[in-house]
Amino acid sequence: MSTLVVADPRGVYLAGLEWVLQKAGHDVVAQCRRPADVLLHVERQRPDIVIVGLDIADPQTSALSSRLKACSSDLGIIFIVQPTGRLDIKEIQTLDVDGLLLDGISHRNLVECVNAVASGKKWIDNKIVQQLLMPGSQPQPMSRLTGRETEIADLVSRGLRNKTIAQRLHVSEGTVKMHLHHVYAKLNLGGRAELAWAAHGKDADHSGTRHTGLL
Repeated sequence: MSTLVVADPRGVYLAGLEWVLQKAGHDVVAQCRRPADVLLHVERQRPDIVIVGLDIADPQTSALSSRLKACSSDLGIIFIVQPTGRLDIKEIQTLDVDGLLLDGISHRNLVECVNAVASGKKWIDNKIVQQLLMPGSQPQPMSRLTGRETEIADLVSRGLRNKTIAQRLHVSEGTVKMHLHHVYAKLNLGGRAELAWAAHGKDADHSGTRHTGLL
C-alpha cells in the first residue's frame, strides 16, 4: 500500500481518483484542487506518491516536478496531463516525472501506473506513446546501429521489456541493457519512448503496438 496526495481542479474527478486508488489498496492522505497547493500537502503528509492533474501548456507545469522533488527526493510523481495539442517528446522530457497519464485514463491503467511507480519503475500511458509515434516528425537514423543493437532496438520499440528480450535472444539482461545504452548514445535518445518514435520510421507497423514503456 502506498500513501498518496492527489490534486485536480475537478472535484468529481478528484473523488473518482480517490475511490479507484483506495479500492486498489492505496491510501489517499490528502487531496486538493490547485496544483499550487500540492507542495504544502506533500510537506505535511510526506506521501509516497503525488498525482497531479494539470494542463501541459501551463508555464508553471515544467517547474512543478523539480519543486516537488525538492520537498522529498524519494517522492514518486505522476502527472495526468490535459494536452491542448499534439504532444512533443522534448515537452514530455521537460516534465521529468515517474509516471505520465493522459486525461481520461482507465481505472486499470491508473492503478498499473501507481503500482509501477511505487515499485521504483517509470510508466508512460500508451496513448501518449501513440501520439509520439504519429507521423509528422523526422525519425532518427537507425543505420548507424550494429545488427544486434538494431535487433534489440526493434524489440524495445514493440514494447518488450528487457527480461523478455534477454530470454528471446538467449543473452543476459545485463547484455540487453548494455546494448540499449549504446543505442541511446548513438541515436541521442533519452529513453524507450523516444526509441519507439525513432523506430517508427523504419517499420510503420510498430505504431499500433501497445507500449507499456518507461519514461
